[in-house]
Amino acid sequence: MTARHERFLADPRVAVVGRVGRGELAERLGMADIFLFPSLAEGSARVVFEALAAGCFVVTTSNSGSIVEDGKHGLIVRPDDPATTADALRRAHADRQMVRKIGEANRAVVRDHYRQSRYGQALMDVYDRLLTGRRPEGKREAA
Repeated sequence: MTARHERFLADPRVAVVGRVGRGELAERLGMADIFLFPSLAEGSARVVFEALAAGCFVVTTSNSGSIVEDGKHGLIVRPDDPATTADALRRAHADRQMVRKIGEANRAVVRDHYRQSRYGQALMDVYDRLLTGRRPEGKREAA
Protein backbone atom coordinates (compact mmCIF):
# COMPACT_ATOMS: atom_id res chain seq x y z
CA MET A 1 0.00 0.00 0.00
CA THR A 2 2.82 2.43 0.74
CA ALA A 3 4.23 2.26 -2.80
CA ARG A 4 0.77 2.81 -4.26
CA HIS A 5 0.28 5.98 -2.19
CA GLU A 6 3.87 7.18 -2.07
CA ARG A 7 3.17 10.64 -3.54
CA PHE A 8 0.23 11.23 -1.21
CA LEU A 9 2.15 10.09 1.86
CA ALA A 10 5.12 12.31 0.90
CA ASP A 11 2.93 15.43 1.13
CA PRO A 12 4.00 17.36 4.27
CA ARG A 13 0.32 17.97 5.11
CA VAL A 14 -0.25 14.22 5.50
CA ALA A 15 0.67 12.45 8.71
CA VAL A 16 0.13 8.78 9.39
CA VAL A 17 0.11 8.46 13.16
CA GLY A 18 -1.30 4.99 13.72
CA ARG A 19 -3.04 4.31 17.00
CA VAL A 20 -3.13 7.14 19.52
CA GLY A 21 -4.59 7.46 23.00
CA ARG A 22 -7.80 9.36 23.69
CA GLY A 23 -5.95 12.43 24.97
CA GLU A 24 -3.77 12.71 21.89
CA LEU A 25 -6.75 12.04 19.65
CA ALA A 26 -8.71 14.88 21.28
CA GLU A 27 -5.70 17.16 20.88
CA ARG A 28 -5.26 16.29 17.20
CA LEU A 29 -8.98 16.65 16.46
CA GLY A 30 -8.98 20.03 18.21
CA MET A 31 -6.33 21.23 15.74
CA ALA A 32 -8.22 19.95 12.69
CA ASP A 33 -10.90 21.70 10.67
CA ILE A 34 -11.87 18.72 8.53
CA PHE A 35 -12.09 15.07 9.55
CA LEU A 36 -12.10 12.39 6.85
CA PHE A 37 -13.52 8.97 7.68
CA PRO A 38 -14.02 7.04 4.42
CA SER A 39 -15.50 3.96 6.06
CA LEU A 40 -16.52 0.89 4.15
CA ALA A 41 -18.35 -0.63 7.15
CA GLU A 42 -18.81 0.46 10.77
CA GLY A 43 -21.40 -0.03 13.47
CA SER A 44 -21.29 3.50 14.80
CA ALA A 45 -17.77 4.82 14.92
CA ARG A 46 -17.10 6.71 18.14
CA VAL A 47 -14.30 8.65 16.47
CA VAL A 48 -16.86 10.42 14.26
CA PHE A 49 -18.67 11.70 17.37
CA GLU A 50 -15.32 12.77 18.81
CA ALA A 51 -14.58 14.70 15.60
CA LEU A 52 -18.01 16.33 15.71
CA ALA A 53 -17.50 17.24 19.39
CA ALA A 54 -14.13 18.79 18.52
CA GLY A 55 -15.83 21.04 15.98
CA CYS A 56 -14.67 19.29 12.83
CA PHE A 57 -16.44 19.34 9.49
CA VAL A 58 -16.82 15.62 8.73
CA VAL A 59 -16.42 13.91 5.37
CA THR A 60 -17.58 10.31 5.64
CA THR A 61 -19.68 7.62 4.01
CA SER A 62 -23.18 6.45 4.85
CA ASN A 63 -21.45 3.23 5.97
CA SER A 64 -19.87 4.94 8.98
CA GLY A 65 -23.02 4.48 11.05
CA SER A 66 -22.83 8.10 12.20
CA ILE A 67 -25.35 10.90 12.56
CA VAL A 68 -23.61 12.89 9.83
CA GLU A 69 -26.05 14.28 7.27
CA ASP A 70 -24.83 15.55 3.92
CA GLY A 71 -24.62 19.33 3.96
CA LYS A 72 -25.55 19.57 7.64
CA HIS A 73 -22.56 18.09 9.51
CA GLY A 74 -20.21 17.83 6.56
CA LEU A 75 -20.36 15.78 3.38
CA ILE A 76 -21.34 12.21 2.66
CA VAL A 77 -19.33 10.48 -0.07
CA ARG A 78 -19.81 7.15 -1.78
CA PRO A 79 -17.82 4.31 -0.21
CA ASP A 80 -14.72 3.20 -2.07
CA ASP A 81 -14.86 6.18 -4.45
CA PRO A 82 -11.62 8.19 -4.26
CA ALA A 83 -12.75 10.72 -6.90
CA THR A 84 -15.89 11.66 -4.94
CA THR A 85 -13.90 11.83 -1.73
CA ALA A 86 -11.27 14.09 -3.32
CA ASP A 87 -14.02 16.32 -4.70
CA ALA A 88 -15.61 16.62 -1.26
CA LEU A 89 -12.28 17.59 0.28
CA ARG A 90 -11.73 20.19 -2.46
CA ARG A 91 -15.20 21.64 -1.83
CA ALA A 92 -14.52 21.87 1.90
CA HIS A 93 -11.08 23.40 1.36
CA ALA A 94 -12.54 26.00 -1.01
CA ASP A 95 -15.26 27.13 1.43
CA ARG A 96 -13.52 27.67 4.75
CA GLN A 97 -16.41 29.77 6.08
CA MET A 98 -18.83 26.86 5.55
CA VAL A 99 -16.37 24.48 7.23
CA ARG A 100 -16.03 26.79 10.24
CA LYS A 101 -19.79 27.37 10.55
CA ILE A 102 -20.66 23.66 10.29
CA GLY A 103 -17.82 22.74 12.67
CA GLU A 104 -19.17 25.13 15.31
CA ALA A 105 -22.67 23.69 14.87
CA ASN A 106 -21.27 20.14 15.16
CA ARG A 107 -19.60 21.00 18.47
CA ALA A 108 -22.88 22.43 19.76
CA VAL A 109 -25.05 19.50 18.64
CA VAL A 110 -22.85 16.97 20.42
CA ARG A 111 -22.63 19.15 23.53
CA ASP A 112 -26.39 19.71 23.63
CA HIS A 113 -27.79 16.36 22.46
CA TYR A 114 -25.23 13.57 22.67
CA ARG A 115 -23.85 13.66 26.21
CA GLN A 116 -23.23 10.38 28.01
CA SER A 117 -25.68 11.39 30.73
CA ARG A 118 -28.46 11.99 28.16
CA TYR A 119 -27.75 8.61 26.57
CA GLY A 120 -27.91 6.92 29.97
CA GLN A 121 -31.23 8.56 30.81
CA ALA A 122 -32.72 7.73 27.42
CA LEU A 123 -31.64 4.10 27.86
CA MET A 124 -33.20 3.97 31.31
CA ASP A 125 -36.43 5.42 29.85
CA VAL A 126 -36.51 2.62 27.25
CA TYR A 127 -35.99 -0.02 29.95
CA ASP A 128 -38.72 1.57 32.08
CA ARG A 129 -41.17 1.55 29.16
CA LEU A 130 -40.34 -2.09 28.40
CA LEU A 131 -40.85 -3.13 32.02
CA THR A 132 -44.06 -1.17 32.57
CA GLY A 133 -45.58 -1.53 29.09
CA ARG A 134 -45.92 2.25 28.76
CA ARG A 135 -45.52 3.83 25.35
CA PRO A 136 -43.82 7.17 24.71
CA GLU A 137 -46.13 10.19 24.65
CA GLY A 138 -47.98 10.52 21.36
CA LYS A 139 -47.17 6.98 20.18
CA ARG A 140 -49.93 4.49 19.46
CA GLU A 141 -49.68 0.76 19.36
CA ALA A 142 -49.64 -0.65 15.82
CA ALA A 143 -52.90 -2.21 14.73
